[in-house]
Amino acid sequence: MRITHCPPEIGRPLDAPSRPAVSRGWVPAILLCIGILFAGCDRSRPSEDLAKPVTAESTSENDTPSKFQTALQLQQRGNYREALSVVQAILIESPQDLRASQLAMALHDQMGQNCEAAAIAESLAETGEFDPAAVLLRAFDWYLRCGDYAAAEKSLRRAVELMPDDVQVHRSLAELLNAQGRRLEASEHIRELIRLRAIRPNEILSLIDLRGPFALASFDQIVDASQLTLFSLGKARHSYEVAKGDWQQILDRLQQLTQKFPDSTSAAAFRSRLLVERGQFDTFAESIDQLPEGIEEQPEYWNAVGRWMAHQERHREAVRAYGEALRRDPTDRQSLREMIGSLESLDGQDRAAELRKTLADLDKIFRIAKDADPEQARWISNTLQELTRPWESAAWWMYAAQMSGQLQQQIPELNRRAAMITAWEQGAAKERIAEARLRKMLGFDLASWPLPELDVALARQVPSAPEIREGLRFEDVAAASGIRTRFQGGYTGGGAMYAYQINGGGLAVIDYDLDGVSDLYVAQSGGVPNDSDGSEPNQLFRGLDRDSFVETTQASMAGDRGYCQGVCAGDVNQDGFPDLLVGNIGINRVYLNQGDGTFSAAEHLISDVRPEWTSSIAVADVTGDHLPEIIEINYIDDPEAYKVRCEDDHLLCQPQRFNQAADRILRGLPDGRFEVWQAMTGPLTEAPKLGFGTVIANFDRQNGNDFFVSNDGDLNHYWTSQSGRDSSGSTYTLVESAGIRGCSVGRDGNSQACMGIAAGDFDRDGTLDLHVTNFRDEPVNLFKQTESGFFSDQADAYQLVEPSFGVLGFGTQAADFDNDGWLDLAVLNGHVYDARPDGLPFQMKPQLFRGKAGAFVLQDAAAAGPFWQTEALGRTLAQGDFNRDGRMDLVASHLDQPIALLQNRSEAQHWVQLELIGVTSERDAIGAEVRVRSEGQQWTGWVTGGDGLACTNEAVVHIGLGQTKVIDQIQVHWPSGSVQQFVDVDIDRRYLAIENSGTLVARP
Repeated sequence: MRITHCPPEIGRPLDAPSRPAVSRGWVPAILLCIGILFAGCDRSRPSEDLAKPVTAESTSENDTPSKFQTALQLQQRGNYREALSVVQAILIESPQDLRASQLAMALHDQMGQNCEAAAIAESLAETGEFDPAAVLLRAFDWYLRCGDYAAAEKSLRRAVELMPDDVQVHRSLAELLNAQGRRLEASEHIRELIRLRAIRPNEILSLIDLRGPFALASFDQIVDASQLTLFSLGKARHSYEVAKGDWQQILDRLQQLTQKFPDSTSAAAFRSRLLVERGQFDTFAESIDQLPEGIEEQPEYWNAVGRWMAHQERHREAVRAYGEALRRDPTDRQSLREMIGSLESLDGQDRAAELRKTLADLDKIFRIAKDADPEQARWISNTLQELTRPWESAAWWMYAAQMSGQLQQQIPELNRRAAMITAWEQGAAKERIAEARLRKMLGFDLASWPLPELDVALARQVPSAPEIREGLRFEDVAAASGIRTRFQGGYTGGGAMYAYQINGGGLAVIDYDLDGVSDLYVAQSGGVPNDSDGSEPNQLFRGLDRDSFVETTQASMAGDRGYCQGVCAGDVNQDGFPDLLVGNIGINRVYLNQGDGTFSAAEHLISDVRPEWTSSIAVADVTGDHLPEIIEINYIDDPEAYKVRCEDDHLLCQPQRFNQAADRILRGLPDGRFEVWQAMTGPLTEAPKLGFGTVIANFDRQNGNDFFVSNDGDLNHYWTSQSGRDSSGSTYTLVESAGIRGCSVGRDGNSQACMGIAAGDFDRDGTLDLHVTNFRDEPVNLFKQTESGFFSDQADAYQLVEPSFGVLGFGTQAADFDNDGWLDLAVLNGHVYDARPDGLPFQMKPQLFRGKAGAFVLQDAAAAGPFWQTEALGRTLAQGDFNRDGRMDLVASHLDQPIALLQNRSEAQHWVQLELIGVTSERDAIGAEVRVRSEGQQWTGWVTGGDGLACTNEAVVHIGLGQTKVIDQIQVHWPSGSVQQFVDVDIDRRYLAIENSGTLVARP
């Protein structure tokens, strides 16, 4: 522990250091205080008689000098116990003898009797003869050492009462409360340090987010970690938020804490928050009657209540609860995020849109504060001023001035600000200030929203139904079907790889000969980057019938030999035959389908051919001219990345070490050529990231196609289509909108290592949602979209957080595997480096989740089939109905295992499938939407491009219908804007829908 106030030296009485008197102005002396932003030197009253040494001449007149001298001599000889007996005799005769009390305090300290020394210090602080802050700070240290933490806190709080402007008292309280996880209480004392012009950089930073842990000092050398104390609450916060510990163990620890400290509102509120975040609404409901008095002052309690209300679809009460959380903690981005979701559920899109701007600002502050430069610090200051957080704003303004060397010049302005803030606070009650701050943040009066009726909520609480962990099953039939291959990426089994060997290779499900049977294109590598002829050739497997394949790589001339990453199937030249695009580390390739079973390389179609590291590649119309564009999602733009081997120090090949790459859009021209879309070059190059996967669709049903990009370890991109012609004549342009739309980061505001993407309508509200896989110890994201086109991460509500924490996810796909009407999820997992010596898994099991209303349930691996029980380095996952039985199958690629063709053996219900061909629209009809209505229910599917990570799925819209036996209506919304309706459609059939044709064609 860093002890700010050391106990007295052996043989010396308490000797408080002299400190300068309180100073109210912003003075140049601040520059002398190393590491402190404002006037960071300790300031309080100078110590008085307490600083004088205890001598025989300074004894009480009621005592004989010989007694006191005897005690001093015994102390000097180390006979502390005998000396204490003499001093205690003096105090019996003269209880008010302050020098005797001082000596008794020193003797208790020298004997290791810390609690006794602290008790005497507390009594001396009340005499009015000494600096009470200095004495009580000593009492605080002694109480810590003897393990009486409640008394230690009490001594500091008494010091605040006696010396409200003492810097070190507030600092010590902030350190103590932060270490105990009592972040809200600690923040009050940090703000006092700002008011006293004594703030430090890390203390300013601690106010950015009060939900997570923030240690200002370590108490580990003093506190016994094996004991259950309020310091255990601080450890629990750290374990949950930072170390990503076992959440059930953390909840068990919190249960013990609330039992031992039943009056601790901080512990009870944190436990309440965890219960609802983990979906344990039943347990939270049962605990409400046992919550301590004063719990309403805790923002985490209100957040838990809000989530409980939202869980019961009582969104008006949820809005009020989230607002009460924000009233108490304006840094609570999660409550603001959840409030936005509830407002959108109530059709409050306008209010939600404004709040999203505020949320985007708070998220940005959270991301940049730690490493802010002067310009960013000034932006933070201005933003906090707009949010009516003036003291924090002043602190950041001072920080910016110090970093830019303008501190001296800014002192008058800072003095002016301080005077204005002080006058403002003195002119209004604390409650009115909090209300004004809340109204400024929200833009509406929270009082008009109803408070939660907890009794009603308890009455409506329905016990959770048992989870069904079996029912989905797949069998790997790759070898039996003739697909006997594996990805050749250079992995040798030893775990040490180059950075470019980590991500695996792509898969494309394609019917290249249009015989109605799906074929499979498999990426290969094995050579070195930027060598167009040095790797194993990509492979093409033709489906002979619905159960067997034959390799046609050589005959088809589709075996590109670049270092392949992502592949794509799409009709590039709009001739009706699907073509192939190959994303390499090197030159990307286009292979045009000749219609006779062969492909022809067509680099001449690309006006700007240059080497890239392309993770995923896709084809779709994003300009609005009904011709396809080529979208390249690029990863690293740094030759150093090809030289580093991931051996002893895995951080050496961490992708964030290298220059990030900009994505590219190649605009399709009427003559079949592609050129760089110049209007988008600037926006794309201004935001280079480690691009991984993409999904393209008309997400918001506005203008043209949008596309989402999962970025590794950084903010995601979401390019939304906007109306307006550019210099090239394009109907639409694209604007990066991930931050404002809510899908740039997860629910905690942190960027994550986003990789695979699965798209679908997970909650059946008619909007396209996204499931995004992440790194180990990071939960997946489930970005649920609202009708207004905004997203919120609902991974925790859908029970996806816990099962995704311990794995590193790559490819993922969403489909209704059992046709019960709800989308399911499949995920491939596997680490990117071998850290088994550190106790981390390398190979990992894939996962299968069964979807239901409001949740996903992880399926039992044994019941799902051997594939799901096998640990592997999973990478790319694609889907298609290979055997045309109405059940969607999967195909999986790994670094260390053969390609797996997973035939769906689940017991399934009814279904319908549609293939779409555009006529006015681009031929693949990317962005088209299919709505199926039956017996009061509706399902929605989309034709998407990109399809996730490095892959293309079969070009079919699959809808599971459950027990439905009749389809009332199918609507197809084409990218051109036209809508077709079909009625009296049979179930359990596949159909072909051609734009502008009045009938569906049944497929054999």
